[in-house]
Amino acid sequence: MNGPTGVLVIGHGTADPVGAGECRQVAAAVAGLLPGTPVELGFLEVIAPTIDDALARLAARGCRDVVAAPLLLFAAGHATRDVPEAVAAAAAARGVRVRQSAAFGEAEEIVAASRRRREESLAGRAAVSARETVLVMIGRGSSDPTAPAQLRGFTEATLRDATAERPHRVEYGFVAAVRPRLDEALATACDPVDGEVRRIVVHPHLLFRGHVEDQVADAVQAARSRRPDLDWVQVARLGADPLVARAVVRRVGEVSWAESPARQGDCESAQ
Repeated sequence: MNGPTGVLVIGHGTADPVGAGECRQVAAAVAGLLPGTPVELGFLEVIAPTIDDALARLAARGCRDVVAAPLLLFAAGHATRDVPEAVAAAAAARGVRVRQSAAFGEAEEIVAASRRRREESLAGRAAVSARETVLVMIGRGSSDPTAPAQLRGFTEATLRDATAERPHRVEYGFVAAVRPRLDEALATACDPVDGEVRRIVVHPHLLFRGHVEDQVADAVQAARSRRPDLDWVQVARLGADPLVARAVVRRVGEVSWAESPARQGDCESAQ
């Protein structure tokens, strides 16, 4: 008789205790949303428990089928290579069947949480027209050639049906691997191009607290020192927003075991 299907929530892993704590909060919220379903958290790197530790715990709880749910914003290197390889190795050692859910992408919960963070960053500030506002969306960056398009698609999703008027211009920048670089995007945002610029909203699309957020904050501070005449606004990370946990549950629910079932020890992506 088969045991319950477990959920392996996978965090990237960070030495930042706040970021690690936010990841644990999301995993706990996922467990709360899935009563009766065994849920364990494992990290890809840096900190424990590892993916193998978490899968071993699920196996000990009677799970022979497991959905691996990576906390990843986009389908890039970690989602398509690093996580599947780590999960497959652990699954083979534990004799369980694993399928991997998709990265968040444009999941409606993540879109809503991102839009809300942007609105929160502007609450209480002096009114500036959308015509004089530039939005700078910042991605972590990836060698995956689809990374820029994924960030653009997500950004457009956050601007659709928003309560606030669409900013006059949207620029894109990346912390690593892809151009335009973060500093290049901030410099371009200051250029009036076809209208006066009074406010620049810098929105790093990040899940949890970590060094990337610090890099963005440092770059914004440097840009502010060069152009103190502009109103610089930095949008906060998603963090342990309840909507992040709901997005995990959505992606887990989309996994089908009926299609090309994996053998024991295999890890298949449901993306």
